Amino acid sequence: MHISNFNWVCFECRTSRREPKLARRVPVCAECGADCFCLGYKVEVPRRYAVREWRKLRDECRRRYHIGRDSVRRWNIRRIHALEQEIIRRESMRENKDRSYLIKRLKDELVKRRSL
Repeated sequence: MHISNFNWVCFECRTSRREPKLARRVPVCAECGADCFCLGYKVEVPRRYAVREWRKLRDECRRRYHIGRDSVRRWNIRRIHALEQEIIRRESMRENKDRSYLIKRLKDELVKRRSL
Protein backbone atom coordinates (compact mmCIF):
# COMPACT_ATOMS: atom_id res chain seq x y z
CA MET A 1 0.00 0.00 0.00
CA HIS A 2 1.38 3.38 -1.00
CA ILE A 3 1.50 6.06 1.67
CA SER A 4 1.27 9.54 0.19
CA ASN A 5 2.92 12.65 1.56
CA PHE A 6 1.06 15.71 2.76
CA ASN A 7 1.85 19.32 1.98
CA TRP A 8 2.71 21.38 5.06
CA VAL A 9 3.02 25.15 4.72
CA CYS A 10 4.17 28.15 6.71
CA PHE A 11 1.97 31.12 5.82
CA GLU A 12 4.38 33.63 7.34
CA CYS A 13 7.38 32.57 5.23
CA ARG A 14 5.32 31.25 2.29
CA THR A 15 7.25 27.98 2.29
CA SER A 16 6.08 24.41 1.95
CA ARG A 17 7.42 20.96 2.65
CA ARG A 18 6.24 17.40 2.17
CA GLU A 19 6.00 15.00 5.07
CA PRO A 20 4.62 11.47 5.35
CA LYS A 21 0.90 11.29 6.00
CA LEU A 22 1.43 9.15 9.09
CA ALA A 23 4.03 11.44 10.70
CA ARG A 24 3.44 11.73 14.44
CA ARG A 25 4.66 15.31 14.78
CA VAL A 26 3.78 18.66 13.30
CA PRO A 27 6.76 19.86 11.24
CA VAL A 28 8.24 23.27 11.94
CA CYS A 29 9.24 25.86 9.38
CA ALA A 30 12.94 25.74 8.55
CA GLU A 31 13.08 29.53 8.28
CA CYS A 32 11.07 30.88 11.23
CA GLY A 33 10.59 27.81 13.46
CA ALA A 34 6.78 28.13 13.62
CA ASP A 35 4.50 25.10 13.35
CA CYS A 36 3.43 24.33 9.80
CA PHE A 37 -0.19 23.94 8.66
CA CYS A 38 -1.30 20.73 6.92
CA LEU A 39 -2.98 21.17 3.53
CA GLY A 40 -3.25 17.49 2.67
CA TYR A 41 -2.08 16.20 -0.67
CA LYS A 42 -4.72 17.59 -3.04
CA VAL A 43 -4.43 21.32 -2.38
CA GLU A 44 -2.12 23.13 -4.75
CA VAL A 45 0.58 25.20 -3.08
CA PRO A 46 1.15 28.59 -4.74
CA ARG A 47 4.56 29.84 -5.79
CA ARG A 48 6.49 31.60 -3.07
CA TYR A 49 6.15 35.10 -4.55
CA ALA A 50 2.42 34.84 -5.36
CA VAL A 51 1.40 36.84 -2.29
CA ARG A 52 -2.25 37.21 -3.26
CA GLU A 53 -2.68 33.45 -3.76
CA TRP A 54 -1.00 32.73 -0.40
CA ARG A 55 -3.35 35.20 1.29
CA LYS A 56 -6.39 33.55 -0.34
CA LEU A 57 -5.13 30.11 0.68
CA ARG A 58 -4.57 31.24 4.28
CA ASP A 59 -8.05 32.80 4.48
CA GLU A 60 -9.66 29.67 3.04
CA CYS A 61 -7.79 27.46 5.53
CA ARG A 62 -8.90 29.67 8.41
CA ARG A 63 -12.50 29.58 7.19
CA ARG A 64 -12.47 25.78 6.97
CA TYR A 65 -10.83 25.50 10.39
CA HIS A 66 -13.56 27.63 12.00
CA ILE A 67 -16.32 25.69 10.23
CA GLY A 68 -14.84 22.42 11.49
CA ARG A 69 -14.42 23.75 15.02
CA ASP A 70 -18.03 25.00 15.09
CA SER A 71 -19.25 21.64 13.79
CA VAL A 72 -17.42 19.79 16.56
CA ARG A 73 -18.85 22.22 19.13
CA ARG A 74 -22.41 21.63 17.88
CA TRP A 75 -21.90 17.87 17.91
CA ASN A 76 -20.62 18.05 21.50
CA ILE A 77 -23.69 20.04 22.61
CA ARG A 78 -25.98 17.49 20.96
CA ARG A 79 -24.12 14.65 22.66
CA ILE A 80 -24.43 16.39 26.06
CA HIS A 81 -28.18 16.75 25.54
CA ALA A 82 -28.50 13.09 24.50
CA LEU A 83 -26.53 11.99 27.58
CA GLU A 84 -28.76 14.05 29.87
CA GLN A 85 -31.88 12.53 28.31
CA GLU A 86 -30.48 9.01 28.56
CA ILE A 87 -29.56 9.50 32.24
CA ILE A 88 -33.10 10.70 33.01
CA ARG A 89 -34.55 7.74 31.13
CA ARG A 90 -32.31 5.21 32.87
CA GLU A 91 -32.93 6.69 36.31
CA SER A 92 -36.67 6.23 35.84
CA MET A 93 -36.22 2.46 35.37
CA ARG A 94 -36.14 -0.18 38.07
CA GLU A 95 -32.88 -0.36 39.95
CA ASN A 96 -30.36 -3.09 39.21
CA LYS A 97 -26.59 -3.50 39.07
CA ASP A 98 -26.20 -2.92 35.33
CA ARG A 99 -28.42 0.17 35.40
CA SER A 100 -26.33 1.76 38.16
CA TYR A 101 -23.11 0.99 36.29
CA LEU A 102 -24.46 2.43 33.03
CA ILE A 103 -25.72 5.59 34.74
CA LYS A 104 -22.30 6.08 36.31
CA ARG A 105 -20.60 5.71 32.91
CA LEU A 106 -23.05 8.14 31.30
CA LYS A 107 -22.47 10.70 34.06
CA ASP A 108 -18.70 10.31 33.71
CA GLU A 109 -18.94 10.98 29.98
CA LEU A 110 -21.23 13.93 30.65
CA VAL A 111 -18.68 15.50 33.00
CA LYS A 112 -15.94 14.93 30.43
CA ARG A 113 -18.00 16.48 27.60
CA ARG A 114 -18.92 19.53 29.67
CA SER A 115 -15.25 20.23 30.39
CA LEU A 116 -14.35 20.39 26.68
